[in-house]
Amino acid sequence: MKKITKQPDLIETNGQTGVAGVFALSLVAIGIALSSGATAQAQTADWPSKPVRIIVPYSPGGGTDIISRRLAQGLGPVLKQNVIVENKPGANGIIGTDLVAKSEPDGHTYVVVVSTHLINPIVTKNMPYDTFKDLIGVTVVADSPLIFVTSSQFPAKTMAEFTQAMRAKTGTYSYGSSENMTKLVGAMYANSEKLDMVSVSYKGGAPLMTDVVSGVTTVGITSILTARNFMDSGRLTPLAVTSAQRSAAVPNVPTMQEAGVKDFEITQSYAMYAPSKTPKAILNAMQKAVHQVAMSPDMKAALADQAAWPVAQPVDEFNERIKKEAAFLQDLAKKINLQGD
Repeated sequence: MKKITKQPDLIETNGQTGVAGVFALSLVAIGIALSSGATAQAQTADWPSKPVRIIVPYSPGGGTDIISRRLAQGLGPVLKQNVIVENKPGANGIIGTDLVAKSEPDGHTYVVVVSTHLINPIVTKNMPYDTFKDLIGVTVVADSPLIFVTSSQFPAKTMAEFTQAMRAKTGTYSYGSSENMTKLVGAMYANSEKLDMVSVSYKGGAPLMTDVVSGVTTVGITSILTARNFMDSGRLTPLAVTSAQRSAAVPNVPTMQEAGVKDFEITQSYAMYAPSKTPKAILNAMQKAVHQVAMSPDMKAALADQAAWPVAQPVDEFNERIKKEAAFLQDLAKKINLQGD
């Protein structure tokens, strides 16, 4: 009969810790995990302790403003705190975003931006903040296609007719944008069709639409949210959407590819960021709150009506998306030689 001897509490064999040692290390790991959980709970226990600010770095009335205000209405009851939307337009969203980048990272100040946020570093000299170091992503609230619109007084009623008109009078017409993302899309069109068009920049979608309606600017590239009322009232003619498929919000409007502009596909995101040193626990808590609001039936219906769809993915997943989208957009900006204002 084999003699059974008691094993010592800790056995070291070739530098490997034995069962008792592994058990002890497991207890340490559990302790660290519990401590981290307790820290996260402590960080969010009193949050938010004051009104939450969402900065929209564009003019009132645009797509980002509309989505942000709907989001704020839903977040108030979820967070049990007032959620205030403030418009700080200017410099392609840089002025308002800079304010957030330099805010106290206590989870009470956020910015909602469009994809131009990731293009700004490549076309803007002397950025007042580092896009990828001074800010951290919370989540994408929604994604949406963009739309090309022109005044109902302009003779062209389709994108093909519009392109023909642009070619007939080179250098006469203009495309308007409210930030670098829509400017990029306008430049993509002009570059793809080899058109000589003037680029006109605005501080927001609302003033852009006003000038397109009056014919001051020939065509505007904007969100369906921004153009919707002007299209419904007959003051703007929708020419095409930029997504691969038609939008349910404007089902009779063809895609750019259907309109004959080859390989033209791009969408816009409405994303929330916070100061980079904001505690991860608060970022996660805010993301969950945004997810709850974005996925609610009322918000889904509101977004669908405006051709947007909710996303609200987890913090880590969004920050991985940021890396990929930044690389894609910046490469595209270089290829078409996008210039800043």
